Amino acid sequence: MPDKDNAIFFQTPGRHAAAYPYRILVGGHTFFTPAAPPVARRFHHQTLICTLSGLGEIRVGDAVSTAAPGSIAWLDTALAYRHGCHPQAQHWHYVWLGCEGAALERVFHLLQVGRAPLFELGGVADARPLFEAAVEALRSRPAAPEAVSNAFVAQIVALLAAQRGEEGEDDGDRIGLAIQAMRADLAGGWSVEALASIADLSPSQLHRRFRRLTGTTPMDWLRHERMNHAKGLLTRTAEKIAAVALDCGYADPYHFSRDFSRTVGISPSAFREGHGLPLPAKPAAIRLR
Repeated sequence: MPDKDNAIFFQTPGRHAAAYPYRILVGGHTFFTPAAPPVARRFHHQTLICTLSGLGEIRVGDAVSTAAPGSIAWLDTALAYRHGCHPQAQHWHYVWLGCEGAALERVFHLLQVGRAPLFELGGVADARPLFEAAVEALRSRPAAPEAVSNAFVAQIVALLAAQRGEEGEDDGDRIGLAIQAMRADLAGGWSVEALASIADLSPSQLHRRFRRLTGTTPMDWLRHERMNHAKGLLTRTAEKIAAVALDCGYADPYHFSRDFSRTVGISPSAFREGHGLPLPAKPAAIRLR
């Protein structure tokens, strides 16, 4: 199997990333066979998958879709999902983009993607050049990468909106509205009651529907999202641990460190030392004569 069929390229958001509504974090090509285990890992971003050849099987909650050549699947990987090669196919080859942005989440709800994650565009030629060019941009690292990635995602979103139309939110998107609110303000003092109000549900309804869609509770989901945000701050900035804790909604840095260690498996300092910026050097001791 050629290496290009399983290539992955990453893009770390720069200081101008927040100026654009869409951002590509990662993308590449994947070649699945029936023997390969399905993907179900939570990445806490939006993933767009364009099928090039073969067939894929995508499960979101209890719904199952077949991804054929020419289709685009849109997944919020913070929700419960699973995808892999269709059991009746010999392979599944696709190109994909991992994206984020508050505007992208809003479009996700407008197009009711949570209810129907698969878009049939009537030919791989409609979308393949955009996906291929976006992945090539990740590989080649052009000037103004944030503007370039925003442009590619905007064109893809325009294709999807034209195919489905902006139908507006329905009851199935209410949990998505709560997720969108938390992502927009990770440091906020969220409660189940506040989230239930945003979703226009009772707290018990929110808890039940949230667990069905994500496999966990609202507060546990928020904790994991905060830890993912903390990883980015630890690897991309030199902020002190206490400042990272505040950015993630923790007034007490010791509470943050305990949650981080329990979720990630190592302390924030150890994570930074192994994955990101070096730890600040300790000042040399001064010996008095």
